Amino acid sequence: MKTFSLSNRFAIAILAGSLAVANAFAQGDFEGSGEVPDPNCVGDGCGYVSADQAAPNEDEDNANYSYSDNGATTEEEPWPTSTEEPQADTTANTTASATATDTDSEEEDEAPEVATTNIDEEDDVTPHYIEENAADYRARKEGFSKGMQFGVRAQVGINKNLGSKASDWNIGPELGAGIMAKLPLARSFAVSTELNFSFRHYGYEGKSEYKQIDTDSDEKTYSKNDATINEMLFEIPVIAQFVFDEDGFFIGVGANLGLKMSGDSENEQTINFAGTRMKETRSNTIPTVGVEVGALLDVGCAINRWLVLDLRVIQNFTNLLDLDLIAESSLMHSKLYTMHVGFGATFLL
Repeated sequence: MKTFSLSNRFAIAILAGSLAVANAFAQGDFEGSGEVPDPNCVGDGCGYVSADQAAPNEDEDNANYSYSDNGATTEEEPWPTSTEEPQADTTANTTASATATDTDSEEEDEAPEVATTNIDEEDDVTPHYIEENAADYRARKEGFSKGMQFGVRAQVGINKNLGSKASDWNIGPELGAGIMAKLPLARSFAVSTELNFSFRHYGYEGKSEYKQIDTDSDEKTYSKNDATINEMLFEIPVIAQFVFDEDGFFIGVGANLGLKMSGDSENEQTINFAGTRMKETRSNTIPTVGVEVGALLDVGCAINRWLVLDLRVIQNFTNLLDLDLIAESSLMHSKLYTMHVGFGATFLL
């Protein structure tokens, strides 16, 4: 009987401990339980709910709750208002925003296009103009042909023959006139060409003395030649011009092609022999070549929009005389390379 009594006591103790543990779980005293008494229930039969379920309803504006560790309810600070907006309102706002965007897009499509002043945008096709002269504007807007300049040129000048047996040739006058065209390729570079009609005059004075044989006369024996050459020809210069400053000063280099249209010559020979003087005049015995080629140097200045003055030097590389057809013995071995120097005025149209 004694053993039975001890067993009963031990069983009763175990049962009492189990009830105590169950009660602790039920009241939330066990650490980490996360359950609190139901705040919406009044009386002895109330149960326990989780902390999330015990949060106050948003509709209860004046309900302020705070929870202690033992499940007691105290009135303290208000429950923090949720930062999330209702789903319905968000959807409505999104729909309204999309509708407003579509409306704005339709209004922008219907509105007339307005030129923008932002020149950095690649798709901006609005013209933006800066300060420029009329020639640059025409060249950019209407093509290179509209950027060309045309004019009329007149020239006066002189010529001098250089080379073998050239010392007896005098300085001769020249006149010329024609039309020009100039194509600007850059702000400081241009190419020009001309078609000029030129008149040239060359003068020759030569004298040869001979020793008299078997004569007592003191008078010298000599032969004197006075010759002139006249030419009319077309000249076609091609010039590359470089502009150095805004005042219009420029320098040009290029080539000149001369095409003879017509020419004539006259040689008057005077012979003094043994006291007898004879004169003879011969025509077209000093022919010139039909084509002349030379290098050109042109220096000038644009006085204004309509007037350009220049000084031009042309040095020919071809012999002036046609040695295959020449009939004057005194000039048969001459090699004449003519230099032309002219002062010109160009009137731009």
